[in-house]
Amino acid sequence: MRSRLPALVLMVLSSICFVRVSAAATQAQAAPAATPAAAPVAAAQAPAPTVPAASPETPAPAVAGQTEPATPGGTAQAESGASTKELTTGQAFLLKLRQGGTTMIFLFLASVAGVAYAIERFVNLRARSFVPSGMAEQADELWHEGKFDEIEAMADRSNSTLARVLAVIARHRHSSMADISIMAGDVASRDLRRHLQKAYPLAIVATVSPLLGLFGTVIGMIGAFDKVSAAGSLGDASLLGGDIAKALITTAAGLSIAIPALVCYHYFKNRTSQFALQIEEEVGELISEWFAAPVDSQPAPVEVSANEG
Repeated sequence: MRSRLPALVLMVLSSICFVRVSAAATQAQAAPAATPAAAPVAAAQAPAPTVPAASPETPAPAVAGQTEPATPGGTAQAESGASTKELTTGQAFLLKLRQGGTTMIFLFLASVAGVAYAIERFVNLRARSFVPSGMAEQADELWHEGKFDEIEAMADRSNSTLARVLAVIARHRHSSMADISIMAGDVASRDLRRHLQKAYPLAIVATVSPLLGLFGTVIGMIGAFDKVSAAGSLGDASLLGGDIAKALITTAAGLSIAIPALVCYHYFKNRTSQFALQIEEEVGELISEWFAAPVDSQPAPVEVSANEG
């Protein structure tokens, strides 16, 4: 045991020396050096820094670059803010439309007119308005039975193009086939032009809306350049946002109105042309059947004999 005592004392002393050296080195690194020559002296004379004990009540200071953990209250506030943004999306859209200025009023009126005429054509441009189903067959039966008054009465009850043509044929049944064909064609052409005229406002809307949008664009750009010239070189570019937004919004609104209106106009025009071809086929067959003289009923040529007188 006595042989081990010097070794234990030596180990304790060496440990104490190592601790003291480590503390001195730490003090030398922590203390600011006033001059290069006085640095070792300042390091040796500087007292050991005392580190305050962290208490459980005192929160740790925030370190730069680190974010505080999200609390339940903050998460709820963020969710409520997101829901508020979702609720105000429609209001933001209306504010964008208001930025278009007075031009948006005329574009709105053009869109209302386009929607109204498109609905009217979708409702009234049907087969029953041109060639009702079964009318041609019923008129053919009445014609062969000689009931011409019933043909006119049936035509008066139906508000269709084919009914008007059949009424004209029945009234002028004693005229020639060429005259009846001309009269029937005139009646059908007038009625078809009337249907095309009801779709023509859609073409007007499709033409005027882009021009109104371009007009709003020009007004917005004029206002933007006026602000640039008034502000000079020190002007803020954000001042131009309202005028540029007005220019872009009116252009987009004009195109969004014109494109559907143009599509609807060509659709209704093509559908009217299809009904016109169907009327031409059915009326042509009826006129050929009613007024064309059959070959068997033509009188035979008179033969002149050489023995006659």
